[in-house]
Order: sequence, then C-alpha cells, then structure tokens
Amino acid sequence: MNSNHLAPVSLTRQASRRMPTTDRLLIEPLGHEHAIGMVAALNHESVGTYIGGPAVTTVDAMHERIDQLALGPSDEMAEDHWWNWAVRRSDDALILGYIQATGYHGWAEIAYVFDSAHGGHGYATEAVRWLLAHLAEGGRSELWAAIHHDNAPSIRLITRVGFTQVAMATRSLASYDEGDLVFVRHDATLSGVSLGA
Repeated sequence: MNSNHLAPVSLTRQASRRMPTTDRLLIEPLGHEHAIGMVAALNHESVGTYIGGPAVTTVDAMHERIDQLALGPSDEMAEDHWWNWAVRRSDDALILGYIQATGYHGWAEIAYVFDSAHGGHGYATEAVRWLLAHLAEGGRSELWAAIHHDNAPSIRLITRVGFTQVAMATRSLASYDEGDLVFVRHDATLSGVSLGA
C-alpha cells in the first residue's frame, strides 16, 4: 500500500493546482481559501436533512473546522489518514461541496456533501468517481459508506458507482449512525474516470 498518492489536507495551494480533476470539476485539498464558498454552498436546511444539519454555519466556524481537519487524526489513531477535498465547478470555480475519505490499512470510508441546488447534473457522481479512482491508486481496494436510509439521491449515487448494500458493516465506520444503510465496494478500480490534470 502506498499512501503517497493520496493528498493530505495540508497540501499547499500550489500543490492543489496539480491535483487531478475531472472534465467539469476542480478537486482541491480543502483549505482556508474555500471557507467562504463552502459555507455559501452548504449552510442551508436541505443540505443537512440527512446528516443533522450543516456541520458549520459561519465562515469563522469553517476556518476552525479546516484547522481541525489539517491536524489529522489524534495520537491514538496515528495510523489513520484523513483526506478532504473541496469540489468546484471548473467553468466558474463555484464550490459545490466536498468529498472526504478516512484511510486505514488497505481500506477506506468515504463521505460527501453537496449543495442540493446544483443536484441533477451529475457533479456529485463525477466527484465521487474521481475519489474512488484516486483511493484505488493509493491501494485502497475496499471502500465503505454509511448513508441515511431515507437519502434516496445518495443511495442512487453510491450504487451507481459500484457499491453494494450489505446487512451490516464488517468494519467500524466513523460516519455510521443508528439506522443507516451500509455499502461496500471491493476493487475500486474504475474505468472512464479522468485522472489527468
């Protein structure tokens, strides 16, 4: 397993410009330059319907959250890896949401949150496909996701990109809440995903 292919949240802005993208999206390591746009995209009720509300509701709180993520896991979880990316639309740089992964030994848990105002255009699917291919490059061939049982758009997305629902997780999932549906994908190599700059 080679985690050097996976970009930590603390990459510089210059490094983020070298990050692979998709045809329509810019995918950048989450940084303070994203704070205002991230709050604008995610600070409304529809975003938090299935996750208990927006994680942050002010720009100051978003800056604090970015600082916390940049620290990475605590000493007790020193072997874990956190990766967080902002997702922008490439034609106007509008922030649409974020994708994230927690990496362990050979497997990872993924999550994503997007502005529902821009749903129905395939942006979230495109970003998640990029994430899966990126994780596969880094040796994560077993991927997990936990999704609220009523979140039909997210369930459609996760099955569209090759995940299968299972009765219960055989891994300890940090994002799991009681009643969530659990999905797993083995061999995360995807075809038709642009990883070029």
